[in-house]
Amino acid sequence: MFDAAGWNDAQGLLALIFALVYFGLARFIQQRMPQEKQTLLLFYVTSLTFAILIIPFQFGAKWLSMGWLIEGVLLVTFGHLKRFKLVERAGWGIVLLCMFTFVYYDVLVLFIMGEQSYFMLKYSCITLGALLITLYYALDRNGSLSGEKYQYSQTELGFLNAFKYVTLANLWLYVLYESNELYMKAVDDSFLLYLFYKWLLFAALTIAMAYGLGKVRLLRDRIVQGYIVFLHAVGCCIALAVTLSMPALQPDVQQHTAAEVVGLLVLIIFNVGVFFAGRDLLITAIRGQFKSIEWYPVIAGVYLLGVITVFLTIQFQWGDVGLLFSLIYLLLAILYIAYGFRRKYVMIRRLGLGLTLFSTGKMVFYDVGLLTSGSKIIAYFSFGVLLLGISYLYQKVSSRMEEIQVRETKQSDESDLPGDEKNQF
Repeated sequence: MFDAAGWNDAQGLLALIFALVYFGLARFIQQRMPQEKQTLLLFYVTSLTFAILIIPFQFGAKWLSMGWLIEGVLLVTFGHLKRFKLVERAGWGIVLLCMFTFVYYDVLVLFIMGEQSYFMLKYSCITLGALLITLYYALDRNGSLSGEKYQYSQTELGFLNAFKYVTLANLWLYVLYESNELYMKAVDDSFLLYLFYKWLLFAALTIAMAYGLGKVRLLRDRIVQGYIVFLHAVGCCIALAVTLSMPALQPDVQQHTAAEVVGLLVLIIFNVGVFFAGRDLLITAIRGQFKSIEWYPVIAGVYLLGVITVFLTIQFQWGDVGLLFSLIYLLLAILYIAYGFRRKYVMIRRLGLGLTLFSTGKMVFYDVGLLTSGSKIIAYFSFGVLLLGISYLYQKVSSRMEEIQVRETKQSDESDLPGDEKNQF
């Protein structure tokens, strides 16, 4: 009748009418003849079939994933709110069908063949829809929606957790993909630091997502916590790879451009941010492994030493300035020793002493051979002053720490004496 009347554009409406009619028949059978299980199942399945066919009948195959996403999200939330298990499960089936269609049709067929038909819009909507469902069930499990926690079976909990993990993993991929698309549109690929800024953007977004996800306690569990650590590690590794392999300052250039200088400053700020971003995770791991916080400054000191070396050799490209390296290492050793005395950390002081010996040995056995006579005098004088400063620092602080220890021991002995003896003392 619709074909004869030329109403082909309203075929989706016809499927909707059939879906509602069969759903009404199913509800009627469920109330009046509950013993007719097979008829009830037949009507529900038929209603669900027409509900699925609404989208291709009305909008065509191009909008299958989008239509089924909206339909599935509505059925899932409505069925769960009204405690209609069949409607909720039907919604979940449509959501999974939507995702399968998106991967098979939009990604594997259209995207690989180069026909990106509203791909960014569809990917954004599917990611947002999956995230909304995840947050909805997390709120319901927490009791924030109805005031009481809904009881789920072990199978349902396992399915919801698996869906949450897939959603969070897809969220990271979506952020990287969308940022890459926007970056490609905003920046010309002939830009000198095109890959430099792109990978820094990926690292920043990865670490930012890890930080933001760590603040959402509603979704946190053991696996999500491991996922957060993984994102932190990936972001730090990307930043380290950029620092090691992509110099911001181009070699053999007399005057660097503003983009290169800004890139170097951004890289320095980013590495400082990475240093502080992993602080809490590193402290937690050290406390769980060594039961002491004293290893944290040692690991941080080694990391700082490595980053400074990489910046000097790769970013600033000071590969031939051997004495300058030794001086910087010696100053860094003084910083480690002073920090160790201030915080009463033994390991970081030992690291500082070891770095002192290394920088001094490097100066004596390697750097001096590359210097002129005047430069050798300046080098020996500079190192002598710094080493005297380290010796003076050690003697003064050590004697002061011994005085404090003797005073504390004396006070402890006095507190252990009886009242009469303490007064006589």
